[in-house]
Amino acid sequence: MAVRALDGITVVDLTQIVSGAVTSMMLADFGAEVIKVEPVGGETYRKAGYELHGPGGSTNLNILRFTRGKKSVELDLKSERGKELLAELVTQADVLVENFRPGVLARLGFSWERLHELNPRLVYTSISGFGHDDVLPSPHRDQPAYAIIAEAMAGLTHLAGEKDRPPAWMGFAMSDIFSGTCAFAGTLVALRDRDRTGEGTRVDIGMFDACLLMNDLPMAYQEHLGESMGRGQYALQSPWGPFEASDGYVIIAVLNPREWAALCGCIDRPDLVDHPDLATGHMRSKAHETIVRPAIEEWTRVRTRGQAVAELQAARVPSAPVNTTEDLLDDEQIAARLMRQDTTNRDLGTIRTIGNPIKVASSLVGQEPTALPALGEHTDEVLRARLGLDDTEIAALRESKVVG
Repeated sequence: MAVRALDGITVVDLTQIVSGAVTSMMLADFGAEVIKVEPVGGETYRKAGYELHGPGGSTNLNILRFTRGKKSVELDLKSERGKELLAELVTQADVLVENFRPGVLARLGFSWERLHELNPRLVYTSISGFGHDDVLPSPHRDQPAYAIIAEAMAGLTHLAGEKDRPPAWMGFAMSDIFSGTCAFAGTLVALRDRDRTGEGTRVDIGMFDACLLMNDLPMAYQEHLGESMGRGQYALQSPWGPFEASDGYVIIAVLNPREWAALCGCIDRPDLVDHPDLATGHMRSKAHETIVRPAIEEWTRVRTRGQAVAELQAARVPSAPVNTTEDLLDDEQIAARLMRQDTTNRDLGTIRTIGNPIKVASSLVGQEPTALPALGEHTDEVLRARLGLDDTEIAALRESKVVG
């Protein structure tokens, strides 16, 4: 295996569910040794969701999503001996990642001050709904937050759905995945800063903050125009969104006069090019339901997604089919970009997982199969190699249920 950018970096991963798990998986993708410390019996995502069965046993679908390349260790952090073992791992680590509620890790005896005392070079990365309050104040610090909560409070849910209809959940944990990616970037910045100063530092990511970054245009629209974008049609451009075809929907996105004229020609409506109510994207947006959508859908509804997109793209009109997951399973773009990669699992054998979107020429991810750990698969290995315990000591820990 080729040398990767983060080879030699050790990560203690205390994350559960999605956000922090994305961060630590990305660190593992680029070569870090990620030691995933789970409660005895496994973390939440080993128990919530659909159970898959394979030749070696069964594994939860959820846990397969973000554990690629990690080592799983079962450790009871509520026991004194478990805390001692975690402290020893911390002294050897470069990074600790967690996504507990603020204050949970400190109550276990691992505040930032304690972590820094154990290992002055440690980068401590946390993800929570609204951020901790040791880097900046966080008035909502203690409020429980799943992704959907952060998205709602940051104004994103207000944008999702159709005009004059209730707001809609976007269908996936967007703020979890984006905040996890932000934490990955922040961890790399902190490691670079440590190289410069010799001192570890804090990385504090709030899902609310990450959502607000994604809400930047509606916020600017409100501040400078005094209007809310609201749900449904994009306020600044039309056509810009889905249009019904005979077998689903296509996206059409027009940003400039050339694209508008090309679209009007493509749908056999040259009369719309110079229509006085359609001169700009903003004007077309106001006339979207009365003029623009009916004209376009008269054309798209008698074509399949493939036919419509082929004609639109031949006219250089930005467009795409609204794909389903079934459409994507054998997509050539996904294969070429290594966005589904072979991954092995002790229970299921070889499966495919979603690849890493960050492509670095010197450290490409996805060229070689990697592994998804079974629960506690690496407990003995880590205790021996990292902490120097022998078989008798490990057996005693297992007997006392400190490890699984």
